[in-house]
Amino acid sequence: MSPALWVTGRHPVEELLASKTQAARKVLLSDAVAAEIRSRIERTAKGLSLPCLSCSREEWERRTGEREGGGVAAEIAEFRYAGLEDWIPALPETARAFLLDGVTDPQNLGGILRSARAFSFDGVVIPADRSCPVTGAVFRSSAGAAAHVPVVQVTNLVRAIERLQESGFWLYAAEGQAGDDLSGFRPAKRTAVVLGSEEKGIRRLAREKCDGAVRIAMAPGVDSLNVSVAAGIIAFSLGKPSKSR
Repeated sequence: MSPALWVTGRHPVEELLASKTQAARKVLLSDAVAAEIRSRIERTAKGLSLPCLSCSREEWERRTGEREGGGVAAEIAEFRYAGLEDWIPALPETARAFLLDGVTDPQNLGGILRSARAFSFDGVVIPADRSCPVTGAVFRSSAGAAAHVPVVQVTNLVRAIERLQESGFWLYAAEGQAGDDLSGFRPAKRTAVVLGSEEKGIRRLAREKCDGAVRIAMAPGVDSLNVSVAAGIIAFSLGKPSKSR
C-alpha cells in the first residue's frame, strides 16, 4: 500500500478542496493556524463531509513529514492521473498541452502545472517512468494548480505523441537553438509542446516524431532556460484567450 500523500499550505489545500478531480479524505490543522483561516477551512471541510482534525504543531509535522505549510494540510489516498484515452475525447476543439520528456524535479513540474493553469492549457502529459510523479512538493510548488490541470500519465511518450497527432494535434519540440521563433509562431487549433528533461533535453525518438520545433529568442551567450521558466513563456505565448485576458 502506497503511503498517504499530504498536501500542505493554505492555498494548495484550499485548491485541493475545490477540485472536481482530486479528492481529499481528511484535513489536519495545527493549533498555530489563525482563527480566520481555521474557520474558513473547517466550513469547507464540513460542506464536503470531510473530517477536520486539530493537533499540536509538533504532531502536525510528525504526521505530514513537513515543516512548512503553515500548519494546514489535507491527505489524499493517491493522486488521480487522467488516462490518455479518457482525456483526448473530452478536449475542446481548440486545445493546448505540454508533454514532458523526463522532467524529474518536483519544483519544475509544479511550476509547469502552475503556468498551464494560468494560461488555460488543457493538460500535461508525463511518462510513468524516469519522470517526477505528482507529490506533495509538486502540489505546493504548483500553488494548487495540480488539483485542477489534468495530468495524463502514459507508459510510452512516443506513442502518446502519435496518438495526439491522430486526434488533430500538431506537436512541437521546444529547443534552444532550432525551430521557429516563438514570437512569430502561429499555433494550430490543437497544439502541444514537448519539453525535455533538465539534463538531457528531448530524447531523439520523441524529437523525430514532432511536426516541428519552436525556440525562445534570447540574448547572445544564453543558450537555454530552466524548463519551468521556458514552459511559462511558451504557455503565455500559446495560451488560449480567456475573459480575464
